[in-house]
Amino acid sequence: MLRAGVLGAAISAILMAGPAMAGDFNWSGAYLGIHGGYSWADIDYPGAPPYVPTPIPPGVTSGPPRPSLEGGLVGGQIGYNFQYQSVVFGVEADWSFANMDATERDGNFITQSYEINGFGSLRGRLGLAIGNFLPYATGGWAWADTSFNQSCGAGAPGTTHCSPARAGTYSKTDDQTVDGYVYGGGVEAALSENWSLRAEYLRYDFDKQAYDLGASPNGFALGSKTLEHDIEVVRAAVSYRFGEHRAPAPLK
Repeated sequence: MLRAGVLGAAISAILMAGPAMAGDFNWSGAYLGIHGGYSWADIDYPGAPPYVPTPIPPGVTSGPPRPSLEGGLVGGQIGYNFQYQSVVFGVEADWSFANMDATERDGNFITQSYEINGFGSLRGRLGLAIGNFLPYATGGWAWADTSFNQSCGAGAPGTTHCSPARAGTYSKTDDQTVDGYVYGGGVEAALSENWSLRAEYLRYDFDKQAYDLGASPNGFALGSKTLEHDIEVVRAAVSYRFGEHRAPAPLK
């Protein structure tokens, strides 16, 4: 509900900000811009049992906690549009710097930390030009910079993973670039011949990724953890379009 409300407010602001322009606006051409917004991420352990908070009932197996991350983002985009009659085809590349992190501790005294430092995409766009407004859908390939840390502190009881008799005290981190796909949509408004403002929603679904932790200092094998990420983004962007954009593209 919060994400839908933020997106709805952003689109309303775009529609109010876009003044009516005389004649037909042509969206064809190259553009460059910046964006900012907010993102939410969920991390899953595919195939692992659900997490059960302590105390764990007898006979029940608990999987690791599934954290949720969120935070602001800022970045840039570059792209090109071609308008044929009222249909706009485009391609866009973008990168967002993010600061999303979360730390969880489970019943085995293991502390796990998760970070998403940034994500980008290469997408196609398909829109319908309505004067100086452009509602559009978008989708393509995406990637993200991620980090996973697992650690054990001192003082764990003798039967747990972190006890001196097993893994002992350690802190292990693995950084990985994950990839997958992204899809979404938005509304863009031309503020003048060369400047435009947009609001959009994007969902990123990334493939499973193994994070190799190696072994603890006492030689206990930690193995690897397989994680799966997805991210939802609501953002606004401003772009500068090169060239003139008054006349529609001629038909060939």
